[in-house]
Amino acid sequence: MKEEIKLQLESLVGSKLNNIGRASNLFWLELGERLSVIRRGRTIELSEYALNIQCSWRITKENTIVVASGDLYSPNSDWNLDKEDFDWDVQGNNKFDEKIEYLMRSIKEPLTVEKIDSDEIGGLTIFLSKGFRLNVFPDISGDDEYSEFWRFYTRGKDSFHFVVTDNGIEKDFN
Repeated sequence: MKEEIKLQLESLVGSKLNNIGRASNLFWLELGERLSVIRRGRTIELSEYALNIQCSWRITKENTIVVASGDLYSPNSDWNLDKEDFDWDVQGNNKFDEKIEYLMRSIKEPLTVEKIDSDEIGGLTIFLSKGFRLNVFPDISGDDEYSEFWRFYTRGKDSFHFVVTDNGIEKDFN
């Protein structure tokens, strides 16, 4: 598994990190060249590569965690618990949203992928410029057909999704 993951993701080396965000608790990254794509009659800008993560992860710099998957479930620094109930899934409410916004604003030039590493159980490390590192570590045991750890795909014709689950690697052709 380790070598197959590294082989599939080696095209990311040298790519720029264009955008980071989330859809509920799915963490996504857009990397590579910017593309104009027509969707539902509208032209939108997307990146060449996408990485969707649905297991534990963290972004570090040196010996510090910059942002991590657990930050999704903590209120942002402006939250007033006396006034409102905390709903982590509302955009802008949680610590993840706050930290990602700060990270993307504070980086003057885009981070680039310098190296990819993996392990035999689907873990992934992406070494980025300026000392940043993304660690992805599967955190579910068992044989669950619905437990997807992460997926990588390119946008375009004849692309497929490279999906890492607790059952191994799957290739999902569009």
